[in-house]
Amino acid sequence: MPGSIQRRLISITSLILVVFLTSTGWVLDRTYSASIVQGAGEQLKLVVYALMGAAEEEGASLVFNQSLADPRLAQAESGLYAIVTTDQKQILWRSPSLQSIDSSNFSDSLSFTNVAPGVFTFSNIDSAPAKFQLSYAVIWEGIEPNQVVFTAIVDQAPYLAAIDDFRQNLWLGLGGATLFFILAQLLALNWGLQPLLVMQKEVRELEHGTRSELSNEYPLELSGLAENLQRFASHEQQQRVRYRQALDNLAHSLKTPLSVLRNALVEVVIDKSLIKDQIDRMQDTVSRQLARVVVAAPVMLSTQIDVAEVTRKLVRTLEVAFPKMDLLLELHTQPKLRIDEGDLLEILGNVIENACKYGKYSVRICVDEGAVAHAADSGIRITVEDDGPGIPNTMREEVLGRGLRLDTQVSGQGIGLAVAKELVALYEGGLSISDSEMGGAKIALNFPLKGL
Repeated sequence: MPGSIQRRLISITSLILVVFLTSTGWVLDRTYSASIVQGAGEQLKLVVYALMGAAEEEGASLVFNQSLADPRLAQAESGLYAIVTTDQKQILWRSPSLQSIDSSNFSDSLSFTNVAPGVFTFSNIDSAPAKFQLSYAVIWEGIEPNQVVFTAIVDQAPYLAAIDDFRQNLWLGLGGATLFFILAQLLALNWGLQPLLVMQKEVRELEHGTRSELSNEYPLELSGLAENLQRFASHEQQQRVRYRQALDNLAHSLKTPLSVLRNALVEVVIDKSLIKDQIDRMQDTVSRQLARVVVAAPVMLSTQIDVAEVTRKLVRTLEVAFPKMDLLLELHTQPKLRIDEGDLLEILGNVIENACKYGKYSVRICVDEGAVAHAADSGIRITVEDDGPGIPNTMREEVLGRGLRLDTQVSGQGIGLAVAKELVALYEGGLSISDSEMGGAKIALNFPLKGL
Protein backbone atom coordinates (compact mmCIF):
# COMPACT_ATOMS: atom_id res chain seq x y z
CA MET A 1 0.00 0.00 0.00
CA PRO A 2 1.29 3.52 -0.76
CA GLY A 3 2.44 5.55 2.19
CA SER A 4 5.23 7.59 3.66
CA ILE A 5 8.62 5.87 3.81
CA GLN A 6 9.43 7.84 6.93
CA ARG A 7 6.20 6.70 8.62
CA ARG A 8 6.90 3.09 7.68
CA LEU A 9 10.46 3.21 9.00
CA ILE A 10 9.38 4.93 12.23
CA SER A 11 6.60 2.38 12.76
CA ILE A 12 8.73 -0.71 12.21
CA THR A 13 11.76 0.58 14.13
CA SER A 14 9.56 1.73 17.01
CA LEU A 15 7.85 -1.66 17.13
CA ILE A 16 11.19 -3.47 17.13
CA LEU A 17 12.52 -1.10 19.79
CA VAL A 18 9.48 -1.57 22.04
CA VAL A 19 9.62 -5.35 21.69
CA PHE A 20 13.37 -5.40 22.34
CA LEU A 21 13.26 -3.10 25.37
CA THR A 22 10.22 -4.89 26.79
CA SER A 23 11.97 -8.24 26.49
CA THR A 24 15.11 -6.74 28.02
CA GLY A 25 13.09 -5.28 30.88
CA TRP A 26 11.35 -8.58 31.53
CA VAL A 27 14.69 -10.43 31.63
CA LEU A 28 16.23 -7.82 33.95
CA ASP A 29 13.18 -7.89 36.21
CA ARG A 30 13.22 -11.66 36.47
CA THR A 31 16.98 -11.71 37.04
CA TYR A 32 16.87 -9.05 39.75
CA SER A 33 13.89 -10.70 41.51
CA ALA A 34 15.69 -14.05 41.48
CA SER A 35 18.83 -12.42 42.89
CA ILE A 36 16.83 -10.78 45.69
CA VAL A 37 15.21 -14.07 46.65
CA GLN A 38 18.57 -15.82 46.44
CA GLY A 39 20.04 -13.11 48.68
CA ALA A 40 17.28 -13.71 51.21
CA GLY A 41 18.11 -17.41 51.22
CA GLU A 42 21.82 -16.68 51.79
CA GLN A 43 20.99 -14.44 54.75
CA LEU A 44 18.77 -17.11 56.26
CA LYS A 45 21.52 -19.66 55.73
CA LEU A 46 23.84 -17.53 57.88
CA VAL A 47 21.17 -17.43 60.61
CA VAL A 48 20.87 -21.24 60.53
CA TYR A 49 24.64 -21.63 60.82
CA ALA A 50 24.63 -19.24 63.77
CA LEU A 51 21.84 -21.23 65.49
CA MET A 52 23.71 -24.50 65.01
CA GLY A 53 26.82 -22.92 66.50
CA ALA A 54 24.89 -21.59 69.49
CA ALA A 55 23.18 -24.93 70.28
CA GLU A 56 24.48 -26.93 73.26
CA GLU A 57 23.46 -30.30 74.69
CA GLU A 58 21.98 -30.37 78.14
CA GLY A 59 20.97 -33.87 79.04
CA ALA A 60 18.80 -35.26 76.27
CA SER A 61 17.80 -31.84 74.97
CA LEU A 62 19.29 -28.76 73.31
CA VAL A 63 19.71 -25.33 74.88
CA PHE A 64 20.78 -22.03 73.26
CA ASN A 65 22.78 -19.27 74.82
CA GLN A 66 21.26 -15.84 74.81
CA SER A 67 23.96 -14.16 72.71
CA LEU A 68 22.49 -14.63 69.25
CA ALA A 69 24.36 -13.65 66.11
CA ASP A 70 21.64 -11.37 64.69
CA PRO A 71 20.14 -8.87 67.18
CA ARG A 72 16.84 -8.94 65.31
CA LEU A 73 16.21 -12.42 66.67
CA ALA A 74 15.97 -10.87 70.14
CA GLN A 75 13.56 -8.12 69.07
CA ALA A 76 9.83 -8.88 69.07
CA GLU A 77 8.21 -8.96 65.67
CA SER A 78 11.43 -7.76 64.00
CA GLY A 79 10.67 -9.66 60.82
CA LEU A 80 13.45 -12.21 61.39
CA TYR A 81 12.55 -15.36 63.29
CA ALA A 82 14.11 -18.68 64.15
CA ILE A 83 12.69 -21.90 65.51
CA VAL A 84 14.13 -25.33 66.28
CA THR A 85 11.81 -28.29 66.06
CA THR A 86 11.79 -31.98 65.65
CA ASP A 87 10.76 -33.53 62.41
CA GLN A 88 7.29 -33.90 64.01
CA LYS A 89 7.03 -30.12 64.54
CA GLN A 90 7.69 -30.37 68.25
CA ILE A 91 9.20 -27.03 69.29
CA LEU A 92 12.56 -27.34 70.98
CA TRP A 93 13.44 -23.64 70.90
CA ARG A 94 12.21 -20.40 69.44
CA SER A 95 13.74 -16.95 69.11
CA PRO A 96 12.56 -14.08 71.35
CA SER A 97 11.25 -12.35 68.23
CA LEU A 98 8.43 -14.93 68.26
CA GLN A 99 7.24 -14.13 71.78
CA SER A 100 4.18 -12.17 70.66
CA ILE A 101 3.29 -14.73 68.01
CA ASP A 102 1.30 -17.89 68.63
CA SER A 103 4.03 -20.47 68.19
CA SER A 104 1.67 -23.36 67.69
CA ASN A 105 -0.14 -21.66 64.84
CA PHE A 106 3.16 -20.41 63.50
CA SER A 107 4.71 -23.85 63.54
CA ASP A 108 1.65 -25.26 61.85
CA SER A 109 2.27 -22.90 58.93
CA LEU A 110 5.82 -24.13 58.55
CA SER A 111 6.58 -26.63 55.82
CA PHE A 112 8.88 -29.57 56.59
CA THR A 113 7.96 -31.57 53.54
CA ASN A 114 10.97 -33.26 51.95
CA VAL A 115 13.33 -31.79 54.54
CA ALA A 116 16.18 -34.27 54.33
CA PRO A 117 19.14 -34.22 56.73
CA GLY A 118 22.09 -32.22 55.38
CA VAL A 119 20.04 -30.38 52.73
CA PHE A 120 18.84 -26.77 52.84
CA THR A 121 15.17 -26.43 51.92
CA PHE A 122 13.95 -22.98 50.85
CA SER A 123 10.23 -22.25 50.50
CA ASN A 124 7.54 -19.60 50.82
CA ILE A 125 5.07 -19.22 53.67
CA ASP A 126 1.81 -17.89 52.30
CA SER A 127 0.46 -16.70 55.63
CA ALA A 128 -0.10 -12.99 56.10
CA PRO A 129 2.37 -11.44 55.93
CA ALA A 130 4.20 -13.68 53.49
CA LYS A 131 7.59 -15.01 54.57
CA PHE A 132 10.63 -16.87 53.29
CA GLN A 133 11.55 -20.06 55.12
CA LEU A 134 14.87 -21.90 55.13
CA SER A 135 15.03 -25.26 56.93
CA TYR A 136 17.99 -27.51 57.61
CA ALA A 137 17.69 -30.92 59.28
CA VAL A 138 20.53 -32.64 61.18
CA ILE A 139 20.92 -35.90 63.06
CA TRP A 140 22.02 -34.87 66.57
CA GLU A 141 23.32 -37.80 68.54
CA GLY A 142 22.56 -37.82 72.27
CA ILE A 143 19.11 -36.21 72.21
CA GLU A 144 15.68 -37.62 71.72
CA PRO A 145 14.43 -37.48 69.05
CA ASN A 146 17.76 -37.19 67.31
CA GLN A 147 16.56 -35.43 64.08
CA VAL A 148 16.50 -31.70 64.66
CA VAL A 149 15.23 -29.11 62.15
CA PHE A 150 16.71 -25.60 62.29
CA THR A 151 14.41 -23.08 60.60
CA ALA A 152 14.99 -19.40 59.86
CA ILE A 153 12.12 -17.22 58.72
CA VAL A 154 12.10 -13.68 57.39
CA ASP A 155 9.31 -11.40 56.22
CA GLN A 156 9.13 -10.97 52.45
CA ALA A 157 7.96 -7.37 52.65
CA PRO A 158 11.42 -5.68 52.54
CA TYR A 159 12.54 -7.85 49.65
CA LEU A 160 9.30 -7.36 47.74
CA ALA A 161 9.59 -3.63 48.33
CA ALA A 162 13.10 -3.66 46.88
CA ILE A 163 11.83 -5.62 43.86
CA ASP A 164 8.92 -3.22 43.38
CA ASP A 165 11.22 -0.22 43.66
CA PHE A 166 13.65 -1.70 41.12
CA ARG A 167 10.77 -2.65 38.82
CA GLN A 168 9.32 0.84 38.95
CA ASN A 169 12.67 2.47 38.24
CA LEU A 170 13.41 -0.09 35.53
CA TRP A 171 10.20 0.48 33.59
CA LEU A 172 10.37 4.23 34.01
CA GLY A 173 13.92 4.16 32.71
CA LEU A 174 13.09 1.87 29.80
CA GLY A 175 10.02 3.94 28.97
CA GLY A 176 12.11 7.09 28.93
CA ALA A 177 14.77 5.35 26.87
CA THR A 178 12.10 4.19 24.42
CA LEU A 179 10.76 7.71 23.97
CA PHE A 180 14.29 9.06 23.63
CA PHE A 181 15.26 6.48 21.01
CA ILE A 182 12.03 7.00 19.06
CA LEU A 183 12.69 10.74 19.03
CA ALA A 184 16.32 10.12 18.06
CA GLN A 185 15.20 7.78 15.26
CA LEU A 186 12.72 10.37 14.05
CA LEU A 187 15.46 12.99 13.89
CA ALA A 188 17.92 10.54 12.31
CA LEU A 189 15.42 9.40 9.69
CA ASN A 190 14.43 12.97 8.98
CA TRP A 191 18.11 13.79 8.43
CA GLY A 192 18.77 10.57 6.48
CA LEU A 193 15.73 11.02 4.23
CA GLN A 194 16.39 14.71 3.68
CA PRO A 195 17.90 14.06 0.21
CA LEU A 196 14.67 12.29 -0.81
CA LEU A 197 12.62 15.22 0.44
CA VAL A 198 14.88 17.60 -1.45
CA MET A 199 14.51 15.48 -4.58
CA GLN A 200 10.73 15.44 -4.15
CA LYS A 201 10.72 19.24 -3.83
CA GLU A 202 12.94 19.71 -6.88
CA VAL A 203 10.89 17.29 -9.00
CA ARG A 204 7.73 19.20 -8.05
CA GLU A 205 9.47 22.43 -9.07
CA LEU A 206 10.42 20.80 -12.37
CA GLU A 207 6.78 19.89 -12.93
CA HIS A 208 5.66 23.46 -12.19
CA GLY A 209 8.37 24.92 -14.42
CA THR A 210 10.13 26.88 -11.67
CA ARG A 211 13.31 24.80 -11.97
CA SER A 212 15.19 23.68 -15.08
CA GLU A 213 17.37 20.90 -13.63
CA LEU A 214 18.07 18.89 -10.49
CA SER A 215 20.90 19.78 -8.15
CA ASN A 216 24.02 17.62 -8.05
CA GLU A 217 24.40 17.33 -4.26
CA TYR A 218 22.87 13.91 -3.76
CA PRO A 219 24.34 10.96 -1.84
CA LEU A 220 25.81 8.01 -3.68
CA GLU A 221 22.66 5.88 -3.30
CA LEU A 222 20.52 8.50 -5.07
CA SER A 223 23.03 9.71 -7.66
CA GLY A 224 21.90 7.16 -10.26
CA LEU A 225 18.23 8.00 -9.73
CA ALA A 226 18.97 11.73 -9.86
CA GLU A 227 20.93 11.23 -13.08
CA ASN A 228 18.09 9.32 -14.71
CA LEU A 229 15.53 11.89 -13.55
CA GLN A 230 17.72 14.68 -14.90
CA ARG A 231 18.09 12.83 -18.20
CA PHE A 232 14.32 12.41 -18.38
CA ALA A 233 13.71 16.08 -17.53
CA SER A 234 16.27 17.20 -20.12
CA HIS A 235 14.72 14.86 -22.66
CA GLU A 236 11.27 16.31 -22.06
CA GLN A 237 12.61 19.85 -22.23
CA GLN A 238 14.49 19.16 -25.45
CA GLN A 239 11.44 17.46 -26.88
CA ARG A 240 9.32 20.53 -26.18
CA VAL A 241 11.98 22.73 -27.78
CA ARG A 242 12.07 20.45 -30.83
CA TYR A 243 8.31 20.52 -31.16
CA ARG A 244 8.24 24.29 -30.90
CA GLN A 245 11.12 24.71 -33.35
CA ALA A 246 9.59 22.21 -35.76
CA LEU A 247 6.28 24.06 -35.74
CA ASP A 248 8.04 27.39 -36.25
CA ASN A 249 10.15 25.97 -39.05
CA LEU A 250 7.15 24.30 -40.63
CA ALA A 251 5.10 27.47 -40.54
CA HIS A 252 7.96 29.49 -41.99
CA SER A 253 8.74 26.93 -44.70
CA LEU A 254 5.12 26.63 -45.82
CA LYS A 255 4.59 30.37 -46.24
CA THR A 256 6.18 30.59 -49.66
CA PRO A 257 4.55 27.47 -51.22
CA LEU A 258 1.15 28.54 -49.91
CA SER A 259 1.61 32.02 -51.37
CA VAL A 260 2.57 30.51 -54.73
CA LEU A 261 -0.46 28.22 -54.70
CA ARG A 262 -2.74 31.09 -53.75
CA ASN A 263 -1.43 33.22 -56.60
CA ALA A 264 -1.61 30.30 -59.03
CA LEU A 265 -5.29 29.76 -58.29
CA VAL A 266 -6.00 33.34 -59.34
CA GLU A 267 -4.63 32.74 -62.83
CA VAL A 268 -7.04 31.77 -65.58
CA VAL A 269 -4.82 28.97 -66.79
CA ILE A 270 -3.57 26.86 -63.88
CA ASP A 271 0.00 25.61 -64.22
CA LYS A 272 -0.26 22.02 -62.96
CA SER A 273 3.50 21.49 -62.95
CA LEU A 274 3.90 24.54 -60.74
CA ILE A 275 1.28 23.26 -58.33
CA LYS A 276 2.90 19.80 -58.32
CA ASP A 277 6.31 21.32 -57.54
CA GLN A 278 4.91 23.31 -54.65
CA ILE A 279 3.03 20.29 -53.27
CA ASP A 280 6.24 18.22 -53.47
CA ARG A 281 8.10 20.98 -51.71
CA MET A 282 5.50 21.12 -48.95
CA GLN A 283 5.60 17.34 -48.60
CA ASP A 284 9.40 17.37 -48.30
CA THR A 285 9.16 20.17 -45.73
CA VAL A 286 6.67 18.26 -43.60
CA SER A 287 8.79 15.08 -43.84
CA ARG A 288 11.95 16.91 -42.79
CA GLN A 289 10.31 18.55 -39.81
CA LEU A 290 8.74 15.28 -38.68
CA ALA A 291 12.11 13.56 -38.93
CA ARG A 292 13.70 16.35 -36.87
CA VAL A 293 11.12 15.89 -34.13
CA VAL A 294 11.54 12.11 -34.05
CA VAL A 295 15.28 12.30 -33.38
CA ALA A 296 15.58 12.26 -29.57
CA ALA A 297 18.14 11.16 -27.03
CA PRO A 298 17.42 7.94 -25.11
CA VAL A 299 15.86 8.60 -21.72
CA MET A 300 17.44 5.55 -20.08
CA LEU A 301 20.51 3.51 -20.95
CA SER A 302 19.59 0.71 -23.33
CA THR A 303 20.59 -2.90 -23.05
CA GLN A 304 23.65 -4.18 -24.90
CA ILE A 305 22.96 -4.81 -28.59
CA ASP A 306 24.94 -7.21 -30.77
CA VAL A 307 26.07 -4.83 -33.52
CA ALA A 308 27.18 -7.61 -35.84
CA GLU A 309 23.83 -9.41 -35.65
CA VAL A 310 21.84 -6.23 -36.32
CA THR A 311 24.11 -5.42 -39.27
CA ARG A 312 23.64 -8.93 -40.73
CA LYS A 313 19.84 -8.62 -40.59
CA LEU A 314 19.93 -5.20 -42.26
CA VAL A 315 22.28 -6.38 -45.02
CA ARG A 316 20.00 -9.36 -45.79
CA THR A 317 17.05 -6.97 -46.10
CA LEU A 318 18.87 -4.51 -48.37
CA GLU A 319 20.11 -7.34 -50.60
CA VAL A 320 16.45 -7.96 -51.45
CA ALA A 321 15.70 -4.26 -51.97
CA PHE A 322 18.81 -3.74 -54.16
CA PRO A 323 19.33 -7.06 -55.96
CA LYS A 324 21.84 -5.58 -58.43
CA MET A 325 24.17 -4.40 -55.67
CA ASP A 326 26.86 -6.62 -54.18
CA LEU A 327 26.87 -6.03 -50.39
CA LEU A 328 30.08 -7.22 -48.73
CA LEU A 329 29.99 -7.46 -44.93
CA GLU A 330 33.29 -7.70 -43.04
CA LEU A 331 33.06 -8.48 -39.31
CA HIS A 332 36.43 -8.16 -37.59
CA THR A 333 34.89 -8.43 -34.12
CA GLN A 334 31.60 -9.22 -32.37
CA PRO A 335 31.05 -6.02 -30.38
CA LYS A 336 28.13 -5.12 -28.14
CA LEU A 337 26.92 -1.56 -27.71
CA ARG A 338 24.51 0.13 -25.31
CA ILE A 339 22.10 1.61 -27.84
CA ASP A 340 18.46 1.38 -28.77
CA GLU A 341 18.12 -1.25 -31.48
CA GLY A 342 15.69 0.94 -33.43
CA ASP A 343 18.20 3.82 -33.39
CA LEU A 344 20.99 1.52 -34.59
CA LEU A 345 18.79 0.22 -37.43
CA GLU A 346 17.87 3.81 -38.36
CA ILE A 347 21.52 4.88 -38.46
CA LEU A 348 22.82 1.91 -40.43
CA GLY A 349 19.77 1.80 -42.65
CA ASN A 350 20.15 5.42 -43.77
CA VAL A 351 23.89 5.14 -44.41
CA ILE A 352 23.87 1.75 -46.18
CA GLU A 353 20.76 2.63 -48.23
CA ASN A 354 22.45 5.82 -49.43
CA ALA A 355 25.49 3.78 -50.43
CA CYS A 356 23.27 1.34 -52.34
CA LYS A 357 21.50 4.22 -54.12
CA TYR A 358 24.65 6.04 -55.23
CA GLY A 359 26.98 3.05 -55.68
CA LYS A 360 27.46 1.38 -59.03
CA TYR A 361 27.99 -2.28 -58.30
CA SER A 362 29.13 -2.96 -54.73
CA VAL A 363 29.01 -1.71 -51.15
CA ARG A 364 31.38 -2.77 -48.37
CA ILE A 365 30.39 -2.66 -44.68
CA CYS A 366 33.11 -3.18 -42.05
CA VAL A 367 32.54 -3.55 -38.29
CA ASP A 368 35.64 -3.23 -36.12
CA GLU A 369 36.85 -1.98 -32.75
CA GLY A 370 39.37 0.80 -32.40
CA ALA A 371 40.18 4.15 -30.88
CA VAL A 372 37.52 6.83 -31.19
CA ALA A 373 39.07 10.09 -32.24
CA HIS A 374 37.09 12.38 -29.92
CA ALA A 375 37.03 10.07 -26.87
CA ALA A 376 39.68 8.59 -24.62
CA ASP A 377 37.89 5.25 -24.48
CA SER A 378 38.06 2.62 -27.17
CA GLY A 379 35.01 2.28 -29.36
CA ILE A 380 33.22 0.58 -32.22
CA ARG A 381 33.91 1.77 -35.76
CA ILE A 382 31.51 0.95 -38.59
CA THR A 383 32.48 2.01 -42.11
CA VAL A 384 30.29 1.93 -45.22
CA GLU A 385 32.00 2.34 -48.62
CA ASP A 386 30.66 2.35 -52.16
CA ASP A 387 32.02 2.54 -55.70
CA GLY A 388 29.88 5.48 -56.74
CA PRO A 389 30.88 9.01 -57.69
CA GLY A 390 31.74 9.94 -54.11
CA ILE A 391 31.11 13.22 -52.30
CA PRO A 392 33.27 16.28 -53.05
CA ASN A 393 35.13 17.82 -50.12
CA THR A 394 33.30 21.11 -50.55
CA MET A 395 29.91 19.41 -50.25
CA ARG A 396 30.51 17.07 -47.31
CA GLU A 397 29.37 19.46 -44.58
CA GLU A 398 26.32 20.47 -46.59
CA VAL A 399 25.38 16.83 -47.27
CA LEU A 400 25.10 16.28 -43.52
CA GLY A 401 22.49 19.04 -43.38
CA ARG A 402 18.82 18.36 -43.93
CA GLY A 403 17.18 18.46 -47.34
CA LEU A 404 20.26 18.46 -49.63
CA ARG A 405 20.58 15.74 -52.30
CA LEU A 406 23.59 15.66 -54.62
CA ASP A 407 21.69 13.67 -57.24
CA THR A 408 18.10 14.83 -57.74
CA GLN A 409 17.45 11.87 -59.99
CA VAL A 410 17.61 9.56 -56.97
CA SER A 411 14.43 9.39 -54.90
CA GLY A 412 14.53 10.61 -51.31
CA GLN A 413 14.15 13.57 -49.04
CA GLY A 414 17.80 14.39 -48.46
CA ILE A 415 17.72 13.86 -44.68
CA GLY A 416 19.15 10.32 -44.34
CA LEU A 417 22.72 11.26 -43.44
CA ALA A 418 21.51 14.19 -41.29
CA VAL A 419 19.30 11.90 -39.23
CA ALA A 420 22.12 9.37 -38.92
CA LYS A 421 24.55 12.08 -37.78
CA GLU A 422 22.11 13.42 -35.17
CA LEU A 423 21.38 9.94 -33.83
CA VAL A 424 25.07 9.06 -33.58
CA ALA A 425 25.72 12.33 -31.73
CA LEU A 426 23.04 11.42 -29.18
CA TYR A 427 25.22 8.45 -28.17
CA GLU A 428 28.34 10.66 -27.97
CA GLY A 429 29.60 9.28 -31.25
CA GLY A 430 30.55 10.86 -34.52
CA LEU A 431 30.00 10.55 -38.29
CA SER A 432 32.66 11.46 -40.84
CA ILE A 433 32.93 11.38 -44.63
CA SER A 434 36.08 10.56 -46.58
CA ASP A 435 37.16 9.02 -49.88
CA SER A 436 36.90 5.27 -50.31
CA GLU A 437 39.51 3.02 -51.91
CA MET A 438 36.61 1.66 -53.98
CA GLY A 439 36.32 5.05 -55.68
CA GLY A 440 33.22 6.36 -53.95
CA ALA A 441 32.40 7.76 -50.51
CA LYS A 442 33.38 6.27 -47.18
CA ILE A 443 31.06 6.94 -44.23
CA ALA A 444 32.61 6.19 -40.81
CA LEU A 445 30.45 5.78 -37.71
CA ASN A 446 32.30 5.91 -34.38
CA PHE A 447 30.63 4.84 -31.11
CA PRO A 448 32.49 5.08 -27.78
CA LEU A 449 32.10 2.09 -25.45
CA LYS A 450 31.20 4.16 -22.39
CA GLY A 451 29.01 2.48 -19.81
CA LEU A 452 29.86 -1.08 -20.87
